[in-house]
Amino acid sequence: MSGPLIMALPSKGRLHDQAIDFLNDCGFGVRKSGDGREYVARLSGIEGVSIIYFRPDEIPARVDLGDAHIGLTGEDLYREYGAGQQASHLLMPSLGFGAARLVVGVPQSWIDVATLNDLDEAAMLFHQKHGRSLRVATKFAKLTRAFFAENGIVEYTLVESAGATEGTPAAGVADLIVDLTSTGATMTQNHLKEIDGGTVIASHCCMIASLKQAVWSRETLGALEHVVEQIEARTRAKATQVLRFSLPQKASAPTLKTLTAKHGCKVTSVRTESEATGKRDYVVALCGPAKVFGAVHFLRAAGAAETIVDRSEFLYQEGSPAIAGFKKILKRGGED
Repeated sequence: MSGPLIMALPSKGRLHDQAIDFLNDCGFGVRKSGDGREYVARLSGIEGVSIIYFRPDEIPARVDLGDAHIGLTGEDLYREYGAGQQASHLLMPSLGFGAARLVVGVPQSWIDVATLNDLDEAAMLFHQKHGRSLRVATKFAKLTRAFFAENGIVEYTLVESAGATEGTPAAGVADLIVDLTSTGATMTQNHLKEIDGGTVIASHCCMIASLKQAVWSRETLGALEHVVEQIEARTRAKATQVLRFSLPQKASAPTLKTLTAKHGCKVTSVRTESEATGKRDYVVALCGPAKVFGAVHFLRAAGAAETIVDRSEFLYQEGSPAIAGFKKILKRGGED
């Protein structure tokens, strides 16, 4: 495919808004064409990236077909509509937003059904008593079948849900559901409860990439590498703080060893300078936010001079394992 790297984004809803905010936070702006109502846009902050909008559940198929090089969508939707086709690859499993769980929900009145094992037993007893299987309403037939098969549940019938799945038991359309939840509030409002062991998949927004070799060029692979490394660098920076301090050189080696082993910090550079009071090592180290106070307290006791703690905007490392792995898969013909 000649031309720009094409990124598919959710066209509307909460995932759309979160994806735009995420890209903005990573230093990329989304700029729509014309009056802003078109389903195409450009990604600013980088050359050669176009955006096209689809429904979140349509994005896996579009990437599989090669209509887009990459797409941002829920991992649950990728597993339901894209995985297994060997036409796309889960490039970045979690971008840190869009969290939801696909869970089994049963009526609160089923007091004897609290676990997945209880559900298996209830399904068999229900069939014996009523002469039919339990009806399970869901929009995720593929994932539900696989999950039930893995857990030995066979006495059920899937009911395709076109609307609000949580309301189907009360409407008499289904006996239980398999649906997405983030807080559980909607389930509670519909007099449903989760069961222990009933989480089908814990999902976040992910990045998927097409494995169709024909759509990729040196330019589009270069643009992909830019996008992924910048996202990784921003994500890494938000989870890391930078410590800058100096130590008397004679105390430096054991202090830095303890800083690494006990406080989980990573020393990235040490520069030695001679001063009137003797040699000092000027150090830069990386530390998780939750461990910064303990690390600073330890350094102070070890004789460190004023310790400066910075929040970095981006933290790049040498290359991207995600990109390296994707290129290997693409080179051998897309066999993931």
